Amino acid sequence: MLLCRVLSRPRLPLVHLHRSLSVRSFIQPRRLIKFAVGTTLLTGTGFISYTIYESGPEIEKIRRTSYFWSRMIPVYLHYRYQQLYFKLFPAKSPEEEDEIWNKLHNKYCDYVLNVILHQRGVYIKLGQIASTRPDIIPKPYLKKFAQLQDGVPAQPGEYAREMIEQAFNKPLEEIFSEFNPKAVGAATIGQAHEARLKGSNKAVIIKIQYPEVQRLFGLDFSTLKKFVRLAQPEHAPLFDEFEKAFQIEFDFRREARALDIIGRNIMPRFPNIIIPRPTPGMATEFVIVMEKLDGTKLIDALKIEQARMAAEQGKTLEEFEQEMMAKYLSGELHREAKKRYTPSAFIVNMYASLIRTVNRLKNVYIYIYNHSIVPLLKRFPLEYNEERVFINPHEIIDLLNEVHAQEILLDGIFNADPHPGNIFLLKNGKIGLIDFGQVQELSLSHRLKLAKLIVLLAEGTKEEIVQQYISMGVVTRHMNPYVIEKLARLGFDRDDPETCEGKNAQLFFEELSRKDEVIKVPEGYLMAARVGILLRGLGTWLQLPHSTAQKWAPIAKQLLNTYKDTNEQLLTSPA
Repeated sequence: MLLCRVLSRPRLPLVHLHRSLSVRSFIQPRRLIKFAVGTTLLTGTGFISYTIYESGPEIEKIRRTSYFWSRMIPVYLHYRYQQLYFKLFPAKSPEEEDEIWNKLHNKYCDYVLNVILHQRGVYIKLGQIASTRPDIIPKPYLKKFAQLQDGVPAQPGEYAREMIEQAFNKPLEEIFSEFNPKAVGAATIGQAHEARLKGSNKAVIIKIQYPEVQRLFGLDFSTLKKFVRLAQPEHAPLFDEFEKAFQIEFDFRREARALDIIGRNIMPRFPNIIIPRPTPGMATEFVIVMEKLDGTKLIDALKIEQARMAAEQGKTLEEFEQEMMAKYLSGELHREAKKRYTPSAFIVNMYASLIRTVNRLKNVYIYIYNHSIVPLLKRFPLEYNEERVFINPHEIIDLLNEVHAQEILLDGIFNADPHPGNIFLLKNGKIGLIDFGQVQELSLSHRLKLAKLIVLLAEGTKEEIVQQYISMGVVTRHMNPYVIEKLARLGFDRDDPETCEGKNAQLFFEELSRKDEVIKVPEGYLMAARVGILLRGLGTWLQLPHSTAQKWAPIAKQLLNTYKDTNEQLLTSPA
């Protein structure tokens, strides 16, 4: 949310202030730039000194906090200056304002990405969250942040070998018959390598944690909380909850346990979902070995599919993406989704099966041709048809929502990080889910309260929603019912233009905070809300905007019906 604040294009109402010529000449762009630069230097120096003083004598703390403040304060102030200037002197047209904002985004997107990659850790995690919200983050940043899903620079192979041998106290060759020293992915806390187990020759993935990452997370959260208190104090309660949630990600033994438990909970009930199995006895605090899934990352498949759709319409990919985003922000995408016919998951699967069968028959013919006609008549061999990855939007959205609602509400243990980089479209047509470091658990009391809120968001009145959310523990300065109801919807229902009254979701949240400051968010529910937000972001990419409450309501009712005789105190007392 912090990155959303800094990077979101402000959409403030154009306040036409009647200013005299003397005022306009006094607040000239050149003078304002000089003022901004001077303020940047003074503020940056002051906060660097303050942070160094607060962080203690450790050189690492001094270096990282100084680096962050000295680089991000100028960016933040430049955006704030531009926002203030447009408020005082509106642009002649929306197109002119867009052009100026785009120049600013293009100026800083590489710069901010480099800061994130330099700092790594929690900064990458926030960048990953931002990269899933095309409705909030400007396009230049969105493109740059997309590589944070799986394109983060990795450590060299020798580093990985050393970590593996140290974890299992054996030479690597005694454990694996094959090992790829080049990482297949790197992200927030570590990187992954392909290998084959010695003896069984089973294909596996080895995840390796960077040993310094846990220490840096604590340090960086301290720095970022200072920045939040300065730039966006309304998000401080949310940031405190995020800090608690991220602390659990650093022990891979916990992830191995989560893979095992959630796999046994989900896969028998959802045959089209595959969760990799951890290799028994091969999980330590810093290294974990698990089953390898054979498929394509959803984020990569989406890029290919969008490029194909753009080509069919005679547009470039950039033009297609801009059109889709304009439709989303205007609400047209939601209106079209309600009216237009889209093939059901069953029809798409039937079509995909037909195409796969035809391609396989073609490849049989090509094989016969290449091994008979080609050598006999000295012809050039034909190329085989590649297996096409089909995206079934309805199945993906419906299945992922059902699976995660089941995890959260019925099982009480769930993966809180289902971003597109952690979702695979497998070659057998199933969906693979990876990266279970961000696993959370909810007590029965928490689940019952959340289930009741979900049902009320789908079917209840505003008054009932407000009462239930208050019972879950939300506290605002004035306890404004309008603000509380909107907070509940943004967290567990929708953040579309209708809910946000035509505004950008992030800026709408800020407006709510100005009306009634959030003092405390319901404890324990933040990561469940994050799941819904990530899946809604995925729905935007797939052009299937949806309501989390509507998708989760059937399972919420199932839980409430199971415990209908439970003491009402569990549903009404603060969490």
